[in-house]
Amino acid sequence: MNRALARLLALALSFSLLCGAQSINNYIKHRFNAEEVEVSDIEGLQQRIRDGKLHLRLRDFLELMLKNSPDIQITRLDVYTAANQVTAAKAPLDPTVGAQFNALRSVSPLFFASGASGVNTVTPGQTGLGASSAVNVILPATISGLSQNSILNYQQLLPTGQTFSANFSVIRSSGDGYPSPALFGALNFQLIQPLWQNLTNLQFRAPLAIARTQLLISSETSEAAIADAVAAAARQYWDAILARDNITVQEQTVDLAQKSYEHDKKALDLGALAKLDIYQSQSQVAERNRDLVQARYQYKVALDGLRRLIGADLTPALRETDVVLDDDPSALPPESAILPFEQALAEAMQARPEAKAAQQRLSIDALNARLARDQLKPQLNLSLQGGATGPGLNQITVGNGLGQVPNTPYPGLGPTLQQVLAFDFPSYGFGLQLNFPLRNSTAQSALANSLVSKAHDQYQKRQTQQQIIFDVRQALNSVELAQATISAAITARDLAQKNVEAEQQKYVLGSITAFELLDSQSRLANSQTALLNAYVTYQEAYVNYQRATWTLLDGFGIIVETPKVQ
Repeated sequence: MNRALARLLALALSFSLLCGAQSINNYIKHRFNAEEVEVSDIEGLQQRIRDGKLHLRLRDFLELMLKNSPDIQITRLDVYTAANQVTAAKAPLDPTVGAQFNALRSVSPLFFASGASGVNTVTPGQTGLGASSAVNVILPATISGLSQNSILNYQQLLPTGQTFSANFSVIRSSGDGYPSPALFGALNFQLIQPLWQNLTNLQFRAPLAIARTQLLISSETSEAAIADAVAAAARQYWDAILARDNITVQEQTVDLAQKSYEHDKKALDLGALAKLDIYQSQSQVAERNRDLVQARYQYKVALDGLRRLIGADLTPALRETDVVLDDDPSALPPESAILPFEQALAEAMQARPEAKAAQQRLSIDALNARLARDQLKPQLNLSLQGGATGPGLNQITVGNGLGQVPNTPYPGLGPTLQQVLAFDFPSYGFGLQLNFPLRNSTAQSALANSLVSKAHDQYQKRQTQQQIIFDVRQALNSVELAQATISAAITARDLAQKNVEAEQQKYVLGSITAFELLDSQSRLANSQTALLNAYVTYQEAYVNYQRATWTLLDGFGIIVETPKVQ
């Protein structure tokens, strides 16, 4: 049983030492080191590679862009910088502990007194009352003394506004003049309470509150910047879709021109067409092949831009992987997603981070004005002091005239601390201090600047509101225009298609020339391109509408990471 108890105690002691060492390690880590921000690797690309090709839809593309774009990550780091300012604003509330040790060795000459029968001297350990004038002893010419002073200080500004300080000191004296080392301890503490200026600790709370508000502003500003980057990336994605589908349009025009050329070549072989008339259809094939080559190159350039945004250009393997865009621009979002103007504007005003940031700036201006007004007040501080000393210096060596009383030892460190902490010899008091400046130009200037800044930020808030109104209005106008353009483009495309079919039949019958047929084919290609542009324009207008009403990031789980701040 005793062995089991001993093992249990040993285990508990080991666990306590381990926890203590871990706590010390954590303190040293957080005291002398900052948290490192890790640089994330490229992620999410391998999961979307199928059959050796990187397949992307708009949602996939934007998710990869948010994870891998350096621009997004750099914007997020601005939030960490603002969080560090919150930590710096806590500096006035940080407690400080100081320790000091001083040692002083002093050597002093010994003074003699002349008597009638010679030099009166005393033996070591005796006083002059017990000495005989007949005995002469030569003493050292100097006295050596050692004084050692140990001091421990503590000071802190409390969150409630009081300044607390404490001081503990121990003086140790020894030397030829002391039969044994002497100790003297003292404990003093002071509490200062402002009674007028800074009564609520505003001068120290305001910088911390401002830093926290700036963190919110930085977070909202970063979120808006990320949304702008996402909207720009979405528009770039649809531009790539436009370049992709434009290749199909160009291939169709090449195919039509090739058929016309083959028809003319057959007619030339049969002698039904003059030899010089073949060059017109042949040149059209060459020109449209040229346009096809350019369209393919433009799509390649567009894909390179998308690769850069998602980090698919950093390794040779990813650079060699083909990118396939799977979205269809004609798959339009539902009309129910587009709200009426006033309803969309109300939601935008409520959700846009730019509006929240403008309101936060006004709160900083109000806090700065309060701080400046508080600094204009006179200073009236109440101080409370207290302390204790020990020992009472009542244990000393005395002589009785006949002989020497045996030495009474001086108290050690333990009795000295016991007397100090027991307040056997206390001291206490209070004080008032009034400081009435006749003028405080700095505070007056700060107050005036805060009022100017408040007016500036009010105008900026109005400017932000007007920009939001403009964004929502323009986004809705763009959506409506794109809708109308799509309807007109579909009609024009259908009519151009019918016209080409009719012109083809006429050309076969010989009622029209090759020029008229090729012209109808060019008009068909133009109408197909216009319809494609209308679809893409609508998709981009919808992206702008989502950005204006702050619904672009919905469904993507986008959260601007804010460091935890206490």
